[in-house]
Amino acid sequence: MKWILLFLSCLSFAAFGNEVTPNGQQSKSDSNLSHFDLPLLLGDWYLMNPDPEQGAKNFRAIKLTLDSNYSFTIDIQKKDYSVDHWEGLYNANEDTIILGLNTSEPQVYSYSSNHNMLNLNGVMFTKALPNALAGIWSSAELSGSDLRASNIQKMDLVLQPDFIFMFRVSDEAGGEVIRRGVYYTEGDQLVLLYENGEHGTRYTLNSDVLTLQGEEGDMFAVLNRIR
Repeated sequence: MKWILLFLSCLSFAAFGNEVTPNGQQSKSDSNLSHFDLPLLLGDWYLMNPDPEQGAKNFRAIKLTLDSNYSFTIDIQKKDYSVDHWEGLYNANEDTIILGLNTSEPQVYSYSSNHNMLNLNGVMFTKALPNALAGIWSSAELSGSDLRASNIQKMDLVLQPDFIFMFRVSDEAGGEVIRRGVYYTEGDQLVLLYENGEHGTRYTLNSDVLTLQGEEGDMFAVLNRIR
């Protein structure tokens, strides 16, 4: 029943069009993810039908994508593998999300979430990465003013598929700093959130090579995939 209510709500999204972003909301190209109010909401959220062949629900998977420019998309893959698609604008606070701000009948949902789970009106979605970023990475090349100033010689980064990370840097004297926390991504931006801090960087992924680049040349790191 909960899924039926969600699906019926999705049907009203067909009228969504490309509208101007509401005042005070940034376009994706100008967004700074570290300043987004609810960054852990960002990403691709999936609801999978555990038994699409036998169940009464006419879907195989639902994908909800929330972007930092306050746009969203919903893709519903039905049993016959056809896909229904809707898009529009949204807004959210700590417990409510409104989808379809640019329509005459916005849909209001209560939600709770953490770094990789989203409970939307009692329906549980799971976040997934859009690429093969998850893995164990170790530095092959390091440069940049911040790294030189700290005499950093080695960098290791573990990105789990459930959006948990471990980050470790070592200096020439053998000292090391370890951070653990959660991460999120959008486009080529990767943000690590940890106790009392966060670190954002741009990244490129080329098979088993991950390149991280900070702003204004303060950090440049090429990491190889260990596994």
